[in-house]
Amino acid sequence: MRRMESVKRVTVLEALRLAETYLARRNVEGARLSAEHLLARRVGCSRLELYLRFDREVAADALAAMREDLRRRGEHYPLQYLIGEIEFVSLPFRVRDGVFIPRPETELLVERIEELAGVREQAVFLELGVGAGVVSGSLAARHPGWRGAAFDAAAAAVSCARENIRALGAGDRVDLFVADSFDPVGGERRFDILASNPPYVRSGDIDVLAPEVSRWETRAALDGGRDGTRFYPAIAAAARRLLRPGGLAAVEIGDGQGDAVAAIFAAAGLDRIAVRRDYNRLERTVTAFAPEGDGRSWTASS
Repeated sequence: MRRMESVKRVTVLEALRLAETYLARRNVEGARLSAEHLLARRVGCSRLELYLRFDREVAADALAAMREDLRRRGEHYPLQYLIGEIEFVSLPFRVRDGVFIPRPETELLVERIEELAGVREQAVFLELGVGAGVVSGSLAARHPGWRGAAFDAAAAAVSCARENIRALGAGDRVDLFVADSFDPVGGERRFDILASNPPYVRSGDIDVLAPEVSRWETRAALDGGRDGTRFYPAIAAAARRLLRPGGLAAVEIGDGQGDAVAAIFAAAGLDRIAVRRDYNRLERTVTAFAPEGDGRSWTASS
């Protein structure tokens, strides 16, 4: 970084090399990728376009801003917070400090819901722990006939989700509110889908996670209790109470939690329970259905 400051004329290629070296020396994983994202942001182009501009000079003000970005990234401040956005199921979402950063593997939760319920032109969903709004926003944006409600205990998350879902043109179809339980959606209202990516990291494992996570992300968005499963009993009970007959419950889990979460769902009276692994062969989702009662499959109806 000091060398970048002292060079009067710095090309895109030189800036990339200097940034990558600086981050690698500070043990930042994916140093090159971070350098590309940060420089592209300050130059005002895409990462791919950087490679068409190797010989161009980087403006002094862009270099100054880049230096501050590098300092923060060198402290393992999350790249997603620095660039302020992510892509999720090919849709854009804003993220910011204080809001849980969505992971690519959560796309499998959306895919699983669509696999089991996507044939329906109309559906009403409920999401616990909306975060940045990637699950509810994706479901509403990809299924114009779907509507839903979502909540989170963190007001900052609900605010971020509201901005994202509005930007996707689905703000009038998703009700968002701050809550730390299912109580506000009690009463007579019933749902076709209940989805959640709750905190599922074991309390004792948080401090040994990557510093980008353990040092900077909100602990409440990670901590799933001693064994990582403390939120699933409440989710299972809510699914049994709030889902229509044959309605779908779909949750993300941590690897090795499949049997425990499946047992929790079974104890709550849900059936057709399935544990699904991700592309790395790690347990990633559990799905189940509310009893149908009349024998008619909800997923087959429209």
